[in-house]
Amino acid sequence: MLEDNREILDLRKSVGFIAIPVELLSHFVRYLNNAKTPSDKKIVSILEQLLALEEIGSKKTDRRLNELKGDLKKMDRRLNQLNRDLRRYLFRLRFAPSYDANWRATRWSVHWYSGRPGRKPMVTFGPLDMLVDLARAGHLNHLRRCNRCRNWLYARSRNQLFCSLKCQQKNYTETEAFKAYRRQYMRDRYRQQFSRRESAKD
Repeated sequence: MLEDNREILDLRKSVGFIAIPVELLSHFVRYLNNAKTPSDKKIVSILEQLLALEEIGSKKTDRRLNELKGDLKKMDRRLNQLNRDLRRYLFRLRFAPSYDANWRATRWSVHWYSGRPGRKPMVTFGPLDMLVDLARAGHLNHLRRCNRCRNWLYARSRNQLFCSLKCQQKNYTETEAFKAYRRQYMRDRYRQQFSRRESAKD
């Protein structure tokens, strides 16, 4: 009987999905890049801790047992630190229905209220709420820093490393391959101009 219940629970877990609108993602990325206050920086710190934990967990498993044990200990330490940091966030949960044009309840919204007396409600899609949604959806590793300017971005593909085309181009112009191409291009151009001048003299 217990095993049947476990199967039902597993099925229920696999049914749901979390849809996050693109506008909210862009607002969240803007929030991360403009984090100035201590509370905002704390959210960025939590995100960085989560990403560091994901990086440890995503390493190849074909390593020696001692290395694996070392990584597991490191992961435990970081998880303990992360959960200590999360203790300061205490919220009460409230549900509110979302209605369509005919005033039929179509889905439920979740509102988080601070556990401390006199505190205002946390915005439905607040920063911490957004982190939780991305983590539950398995898209947390789409948040990363640009390889050029170190700003946060939400990567649309696995290979996206830059926040903009401008950063990508600037990064490419600093590579040795581009510099070598540029030197060769300038030499060829100089030779062409020189040969034109010589032929004009004749």
